[in-house]
Amino acid sequence: MLLFAAAIAVALLTDFPVRAATQPVELVPGIYQFLTPDVAGNVVGNSIAVVMDRDVLMFDATLLPGTASGVIHELQELTPKPVHYIVNSHWHPDHAGGNAGFVAAFPEVEIIASKETRRLMEDTSGVYIKTLEFEIAQANREIGKQLKSGRSADGKQLSPKDREELHAQISGEARFLAEFRATPVKLPTLTFNKSLTLYHGGREFHFITLPGHTVGDVALYLPQEKVLLTGDLLAYPVPFCADSHPSDWIASLEVLAALDASTIVPGHGPAQRDKAYLTLLLESLQSIRQQVQQALHQGLTLKETQKVVNLDAIRLKFTHDDPDLNASFEGNFTPVVRQMYNEATEGLEEYQ
Repeated sequence: MLLFAAAIAVALLTDFPVRAATQPVELVPGIYQFLTPDVAGNVVGNSIAVVMDRDVLMFDATLLPGTASGVIHELQELTPKPVHYIVNSHWHPDHAGGNAGFVAAFPEVEIIASKETRRLMEDTSGVYIKTLEFEIAQANREIGKQLKSGRSADGKQLSPKDREELHAQISGEARFLAEFRATPVKLPTLTFNKSLTLYHGGREFHFITLPGHTVGDVALYLPQEKVLLTGDLLAYPVPFCADSHPSDWIASLEVLAALDASTIVPGHGPAQRDKAYLTLLLESLQSIRQQVQQALHQGLTLKETQKVVNLDAIRLKFTHDDPDLNASFEGNFTPVVRQMYNEATEGLEEYQ
């Protein structure tokens, strides 16, 4: 069954709308960042290659075997060395879904992750597809309404090109789901609890479990190169805060801020050459936590708290009032108020 699934996945690579990674960016000698375009509206996490004496360590595996193949193709243009390690920063498929592509290309590869990340990957492997199916069905219903009415969501008349793009979006989502269903889950083979230090190929790697975005987040720090790979503990330009663990996240960001790093690579977006963005997120979460605590001391319910917590100034610092980023902020960042309220009250909102 796995061989059949892999064959389907490979067959889909040739006709999928987006495959190849962008040109790799060399951050410091021998360390490259790969930014892969979104696939059928699904974001794809950064993947970072650390080239060593005889082999390569990859931090995060992208979304699908197809997107992984794009990264592998670009990597092989840089070095003939095989990938020996893959690191999954957390369990979300946009960072770990490409594991199967790397395993197919490099059968001896070891996959490193926290124990919590392996558990979450194993527990969610059979149900995550249902989340994707639900979200895509909702999107397709909205597209169907637009095609039927002849008008976009903002009321503008659809042009022939608009219609073509909407039909292409539906087709792309169908192909994405087909490949996702066909992709065998490849779980981490080497796990750890709090920290792990690896000396390999002339480099020193410090793996640190730092929960926040998920309970199993792993950051990777290379002290000699002063490079910090954060996974989605940082995501640029708008953080992903839905279903997060805010108190742990604040503590984890404080740990990252104390590291001597001059190059910081987030889970999404370009590398940062200072700690300004890290500091912005840390201070924003601290401010929101303080506001939520003040609301609780005033006896406010969740709905009342959501009304009084002021996110306007914070939003502007992330979005600069760009309409698309404002929408992303509303969907991806504002849920942190609920998360903080629930943490502080152990879910008391369910009874309000």
